[in-house]
Amino acid sequence: MEAEASSQRQRWRDRAASLEAAAVSGVLFAVLFVASISLMRAGLPDLGMTRQQIAEQYLDGNAQQLVLLGFSLAPFAAIAFLWFVAVLRRRMPPQDQFVSTVFVTAGAVFIALFLVAAALVGGPYYLLRDAAGADLDPQTLIALESVAYGLVFVVGVRVQVLIVLSATAAARAHHALPRWLILCGYAVALLQTVNLALFEPLVFTFPAWVAAVSLTLLRGRTQSAAPVPSTGGP
Repeated sequence: MEAEASSQRQRWRDRAASLEAAAVSGVLFAVLFVASISLMRAGLPDLGMTRQQIAEQYLDGNAQQLVLLGFSLAPFAAIAFLWFVAVLRRRMPPQDQFVSTVFVTAGAVFIALFLVAAALVGGPYYLLRDAAGADLDPQTLIALESVAYGLVFVVGVRVQVLIVLSATAAARAHHALPRWLILCGYAVALLQTVNLALFEPLVFTFPAWVAAVSLTLLRGRTQSAAPVPSTGGP
């Protein structure tokens, strides 16, 4: 009985660390990250609004629901990405210790920045919703939004470059990804590096790259596991 339980636990560990798990986690991250950022951005006031408009936006029930929903999705996006990173790191050869260390560290830093930014944006909305008569200064709210913006769209985007470059370098060295995806990785890193105008939509090139890597790994795994048709005669 004990041997059977141990064998079952080992099977679960193998499944959790499989390429299929990495692929599913990567796709989930891409979907949840884009949804979280988009929902919070849609509910937040624009930086060019007047104090009165900012106050009205923060008190708007629909805007509050959008931001809180986006905020609630952020931790799940973070968990999915960390799982994706952990599985890929586990499969990197020992000789790639430096690259894998950069990959894991940059991934952890990026998630920390993302969660802090989400908390800065979503936290005041919980206070406004749950604390009766709460009165927050519009300028303070805009300051928090500006800090969150800088964490994601300025610092976070540059950390994404490290993630993409380290993963792409390892994949290129071991022929783990097709050539077109290697080139896409370098293109994403270049776009994120030269995005000095802080063009917001470019932040979504990173989850698109993660989704592309995940689907490619899943497709390759499926094809390698497919039975080879017999060519022999009857």
